[in-house]
Amino acid sequence: MVGITSMNLIDVPTIVANIMAVESMRGTRLVEQKSAQNAQIVAYQELNTSMAAVATAAEAITSAARWVPPTTAVAFSDSSGGDIGKVSAYSSAGAVSGASPYPFSVTSIVGGGSTTATISYTKNSATVTQTSSSNTFSGLADFPGLTITVSGVTSGTATVTPSATTSSTSTVMTTAAQNLVTALNSTLNLIKVQTAASGTLSMDFTPQDVSQRLLSTAFDSNTLASLSNSGIQLTKFGTFTFDSSTFSTAYDARATTPFSYNIIGEVAAFAARVEATAAAATSVTGSLSREISFRQTRVTDLTQQILDMNTALVAREKSLTVQYADINAKISSLQSTQSYLKTTLDVFVKALTKS
Repeated sequence: MVGITSMNLIDVPTIVANIMAVESMRGTRLVEQKSAQNAQIVAYQELNTSMAAVATAAEAITSAARWVPPTTAVAFSDSSGGDIGKVSAYSSAGAVSGASPYPFSVTSIVGGGSTTATISYTKNSATVTQTSSSNTFSGLADFPGLTITVSGVTSGTATVTPSATTSSTSTVMTTAAQNLVTALNSTLNLIKVQTAASGTLSMDFTPQDVSQRLLSTAFDSNTLASLSNSGIQLTKFGTFTFDSSTFSTAYDARATTPFSYNIIGEVAAFAARVEATAAAATSVTGSLSREISFRQTRVTDLTQQILDMNTALVAREKSLTVQYADINAKISSLQSTQSYLKTTLDVFVKALTKS
């Protein structure tokens, strides 16, 4: 309803404000949509991080020889033993058996004015020098599978010799299996929260699909052993449990019970399935990455729409102000004409009355 002042002029600011309040509703909806998209991006990034943790836990099982890297004993050619303790190493899958092929000397370490650590050795009658920005060397082609840590310059040469240990293997393997189950349950619970009725991703299919795929990794028809024989079970509540004693018993019986190898192998196969599922979801072209990318594009589009809308609203407000100010001016002019005609009419009436 058009506002009229006591002077019979319309209230331009109030009229324009009312119209703008209605027309800005679409902009408000765009802002709300952008906020919702940003919240979903955060949720998917959180899920992506959680899935990456699952992949890391699974990889700790699938990438190591017999699940646990053998330790490395260090022997020195320096008969005085003065260099003992200046070199340590450990080996992972792919490490050479027996002594490493090249005795080496430590010529510098990081610290004491030096910014690099250096080792040197003879290969094919030539001196080879390797440097590192830290006191740890890894990925050296001439020392496959070995990670070498140095703490002092040697007077002689050192030879590192991998030797597998069994005392901590069962413990390390059990811990790795427990870590995988924990990471799985953490991700499954996160998805449950995110897809609940009040969750940020309550209407999204992708998280539920990821959850189902993770749960499906518990099943494998290609092996004779059941995953439950290793202590890992899928519950009716959609979570995993792990019985460390069951696993340890199966592992310790491998020397006398060949079937125990199938049980341990089933855990490794389970970890491989989990790793593949997690990698498929978190890769650049994975389902989680696509969801994040789609929403980021949507946010960019909404941001531009909001900017365009704000620009249009400013122009619209100016246009309305001019339009109603013009109407106001016409009303004022009509009021002046009305006053003139009324005065003229009064004079005319008075003249007629006197006559």
